Amino acid sequence: MKLPPLIAVRFFEATARHRSVREAARELHVTPGAVSQQVRRLEDFLGCALFDRLPRGLALTPAGMDYQAACGEALARIGHATARLAAGARRVVRVSCTPDFAAQWLVPRLQHFLQHAPELDVHVNSTHRAVDLLAEDMHFAVRHGLGPYPGLHAEWLLDDDLVPVCSPRLVAPRPWAQLADITGPRLLHDGTRDDWRLWCQAQGLARVDSGQGVVFAGAGGAVEAALAGQGFALVQRASVARELATQALVGLQAPAVKTPLGYRLVYRPEALIDPALRRFRDWVVDEGAQAGGISAG
Repeated sequence: MKLPPLIAVRFFEATARHRSVREAARELHVTPGAVSQQVRRLEDFLGCALFDRLPRGLALTPAGMDYQAACGEALARIGHATARLAAGARRVVRVSCTPDFAAQWLVPRLQHFLQHAPELDVHVNSTHRAVDLLAEDMHFAVRHGLGPYPGLHAEWLLDDDLVPVCSPRLVAPRPWAQLADITGPRLLHDGTRDDWRLWCQAQGLARVDSGQGVVFAGAGGAVEAALAGQGFALVQRASVARELATQALVGLQAPAVKTPLGYRLVYRPEALIDPALRRFRDWVVDEGAQAGGISAG
């Protein structure tokens, strides 16, 4: 079996994924000229063109599309095997998500998972930035939005149905909140005022000025303020399941507002070749299902 030069395969795979010599060079920390040279070296080795060089960029030929799929899977296998050997018996799983999602949903559930998977280490990278999974050596990311996510496999994890919650102290002596308790000054906003505006419209609360209330940079600040009895936070129910169960927070007895937004687990298609990564994926998707987050989408 005659194998191609591995460095040329690596350079081709990055160029094919980005459809850009310049972006591939940036990822690989080399010059664009070096990338072009290695791609042409591979094409000479194979005896066929992998790209059509167009005035506005690159397009994969049919042969290039087939070869990209094979190279991506092969490089992933090599990477996973290398990581296992380098890490010894323990396998590292890297997942990226926002700080709020990490603190409110993922991390509280991880301890139970790790008790049953002692051979795994889960490293959580909390950031608001959409990471490049391959370039930044990240196995999974949880993304919030409508999608799609080109080049990645995306699985629905949680719905984003929003419910108002507050401290029981705010509505005492009643053990629950009701629509009459909602007022403009009591609104705790997450980033913008749009969520509360849409929720009030859906509930027919024309009397409530959704332009009032305090705005926080993230959902975590709004939840902390709600726990302190400062007002109502509008949150995804699964993110405050513990607080609702212990009655540190109480929810409003009103229909949740359905939205097309949701949380999705995204990863490169070849990631699940690795049994450790598949085990984490199976667990986190199951956790989403148990939280009531799986929908027909």
